Amino acid sequence: MRNEITVNKEFYIISRSIDNADICTVIEVCDDCFKVRLKNKRKYEIDESVEFFTMTPDGQLYFETIVKETNNNDILSIWFPMSSKYLQRREYSRIHTNTDIVLNHNGNSIKAKASNISAGGLKVITQEQLELLKNYKMTLTIENKEIKTEFQPIRIEAVESGFISSGRFSNLSNYDRIALVQYCFRKQIEDNTI
Repeated sequence: MRNEITVNKEFYIISRSIDNADICTVIEVCDDCFKVRLKNKRKYEIDESVEFFTMTPDGQLYFETIVKETNNNDILSIWFPMSSKYLQRREYSRIHTNTDIVLNHNGNSIKAKASNISAGGLKVITQEQLELLKNYKMTLTIENKEIKTEFQPIRIEAVESGFISSGRFSNLSNYDRIALVQYCFRKQIEDNTI
């Protein structure tokens, strides 16, 4: 796993507070720790538990570890983790859901049921066929947080009960994407431990 922690490698870092979630870049690798520069200044504490993940050729690497030192709220020294795991080969964790959403396009509202979701997009079931590559405005509620984005179908399949559309999010802020990543990771870990 240490061979994945190299200078200039980007990771997502997540603490217990969603406000601290950010992107960071490895700037130095030491014997017992590695140093990262946060994209934005954040408030991390020494001995705070943090989660890291990144995409690798072997899949999505995930590990938990502890902050060793902080410097100017944008450089952190992080202890090497005791263990790590590869969660999946996709860029973002995908979880199953059964959530009602409304898609809006040119003043038309379309009821949909989301069957799975990730930080990259979702799969929905609708009664009417959506249009490929059109942007549908929508709002997701994740753990009492509203995320406003647009859904762009990239694959549509006709089934007996309607249409299944898989697509990506467009116009999703980095903050909202990190919130979705954190939510999906936690749900995936919960599902794997049940």
